[in-house]
Amino acid sequence: MSMTTTRSDIRTRVRDYLYESTADWFTDTQLNRLISEEIRSLPAKDIYKESVVADNLEINVKEYTLPSNTVEIEKIERNDGNGTVADWSELKGWDVFNGTLYLDWNPATTDDIRFFLRTSFTNPTDDVTSLDVPDDVCEIVVWGVVVRCYKMVIGYMRQSKNWDSVSKPDFMTLGTVTGWLTEARRDYLDLIKNYATSPMPRDINLVS
Repeated sequence: MSMTTTRSDIRTRVRDYLYESTADWFTDTQLNRLISEEIRSLPAKDIYKESVVADNLEINVKEYTLPSNTVEIEKIERNDGNGTVADWSELKGWDVFNGTLYLDWNPATTDDIRFFLRTSFTNPTDDVTSLDVPDDVCEIVVWGVVVRCYKMVIGYMRQSKNWDSVSKPDFMTLGTVTGWLTEARRDYLDLIKNYATSPMPRDINLVS
C-alpha cells in the first residue's frame, strides 16, 4: 500500500480542482486547516487504519490504556497456547471508556493478548512528511477539502458587505457556487462509498 502523498501534494491537487493556479481564493494556512479537518473526519466515515497491538494481561489488573489513536476495538484475542504453539481465542467481558479498556473480571494470569484496532490517521504538521493516508484514499481528502472550500465561498457570498472592495466576477452567483458544491459533494460521497471499510461481523450474545 503506497503512502507517498504529502500535505503540499494535497494543496496542489485541491487548487487544480478549484482551477486556482496560485493562492487566489485560499491561503496555504486555510487549506492546511481544512486538510487537517478532513483527515480527522475520515474514521467517522468508516475510513481508517487497521492495526494489531500486542500486550499482556496483568494479574488482578482490570484497566489497560489504549493507544491514543484508537478509534474502536474490533476484537481482543488471548493466547491460550502452551508457550510453544500459539492458540488465539477471542477474549470476552470488556468495555471501553475514555481511551481505557476495562475488564469485568480479574485476570489470574499474564497471558499474551492482542488488540485488533481501528485507528485514526496522523494529522500532518509539515509539507514534506508523507501522510499515513494511502495514496488512493488521498483522493477523498482532496475532494473533501474542495467541498469545504465551496462552503466557505458560499459563506463569504452571503455577506454582501464582502463585495464592497472586491470586484464580483460576472458569472459568480450563489446558485453557481451551490451547483459546484453539489457536483463536488456527489464525487466525494461516491469515493467514500468505494473506500469505506465494512465493520467486522459481531456475535450477538442472546444469553441473559
